[in-house]
Amino acid sequence: MHNLRELLSEIGVIVVGVVIALTAEQMLQGFELRHRVRLAEEQMRQEIAGDDGPQVLQRIALSPCVTENLNAIRAAVERGDLRGAVLEVADRFDTPRHTWDSVAFQAAASAGVLSQLPPDRLGLLSYFYSMMPILDRADEREYHDAAALHAVSRVGGALTESERLRLLDAVETLRRDDADVTKHVVLARDAMNQLGIRTKDWRRPAGAVVSLREPGRVVDQLADLPMARACLPALKTALEPTP
Repeated sequence: MHNLRELLSEIGVIVVGVVIALTAEQMLQGFELRHRVRLAEEQMRQEIAGDDGPQVLQRIALSPCVTENLNAIRAAVERGDLRGAVLEVADRFDTPRHTWDSVAFQAAASAGVLSQLPPDRLGLLSYFYSMMPILDRADEREYHDAAALHAVSRVGGALTESERLRLLDAVETLRRDDADVTKHVVLARDAMNQLGIRTKDWRRPAGAVVSLREPGRVVDQLADLPMARACLPALKTALEPTP
């Protein structure tokens, strides 16, 4: 360089080159971040549409059948029905056992992409997923509480007074369990509706013949429970609502 003008020209070229490089890098990072956000949101949509969401709708549809069966057990005990008749009604009580997952939400949080979502959508997703550990605990509690219905001797004459009291206590415990589960699945359903996520949004993974998250599995689960068959129409309607 022979003069100041040439020096400034060289400096200008370097500055412009650096600016272009930094801008390109920022654009690339922006594209990558938006891709990660879209991927995380789609993973959450698939988890809700194919896994947690169908379970939510199943339990809402099942609740009237749970109430009906518990009422039938209580009525049989209070009428003084024979041991076999009471146990036959009690044996019908059964509810599907689920895991309530937050895998996609936790992965999005670990990847640091949740903060990139619109605040209202992030709030609804956080609210929906906050119900999952509550439902997990409630589901486990109900599973163990139901064992009390079957902890009655199958031999002997009429039920003893202590057996009658144990059965009535088990019925009311399960009634409270059902109220707790139903309360939280209704809240989760409302959040899912506000998010605009439907079970029809679920897509079978490429190459998969069978998926454990397929929404239709919840229909098969109720169909296998004699207590729950009357609730199947309500579940099918919830899974495929009329436009």
